[in-house]
Amino acid sequence: MHDADYDRCVMALTQLGPVRAWSLLVTVFGDLSENGALDGPTLTSIMNEVGIKPEATRVALHRLRSDGWITSQRSGRTSRYSLTIKGQRDSAAARPRIYGRPEDMGRGAHVYLTAANGNTLDPADYAQIAPRLFISGKGTACPPDAMMLQPTELPAWLGDQMELDYLRDGYDALYSVLSGIVPTATDTTPLQTAVLRVLIVHAWRRLALKHPDLPRAAHSTAWRGHDCRTLVTTLLDRLPRPDHDAIKTA
Repeated sequence: MHDADYDRCVMALTQLGPVRAWSLLVTVFGDLSENGALDGPTLTSIMNEVGIKPEATRVALHRLRSDGWITSQRSGRTSRYSLTIKGQRDSAAARPRIYGRPEDMGRGAHVYLTAANGNTLDPADYAQIAPRLFISGKGTACPPDAMMLQPTELPAWLGDQMELDYLRDGYDALYSVLSGIVPTATDTTPLQTAVLRVLIVHAWRRLALKHPDLPRAAHSTAWRGHDCRTLVTTLLDRLPRPDHDAIKTA
């Protein structure tokens, strides 16, 4: 991959939304720490490549430690960072929604009629169709005191009724960017591979974790969420997680 093409991809991905240091580090740990701890030089290499200064990275790491999401340990002159039990639990909870393959997701829907008009349900799991009426992916827990309905068909108007404009627009923008990324691990350095993976996952998770996992039939024809999942899966397959030592020495 030519440097100019790589730079274009990085710029396009970072322009999809604000790149806050602490939030990006959450993505870095969630995506790359599966094979063990991440040391300071590795994190610095990744964050520098995205344009985040070392001072901002240090502040973000301190925040995540204070929040009980990561822990650090000195190894000589280098700090090594690992997810805490809380961090591991949070990452594991989000992993199916982020990394689920298209053929394994959106396998059904349930509708719930709640007892009261007040909407206290998490929009990440329950989308509101009408007052007291919500839809969620199959397997989501039935809210307390609600009646569960199992629709046999999902009408064409449903997507327009429940889709939020900012999510629909976000998926449009993400689809446009992802469609222009065509690298493989054979034509990117380990550092470039790590950065592209992290930015792809980061842009994707900011959308995918904010609404329930529903079948394509539940959405309007303008909804690009399922198409984005296919592109994300394809790109991550082409860009397998690089070895940590290779990232910092790239």
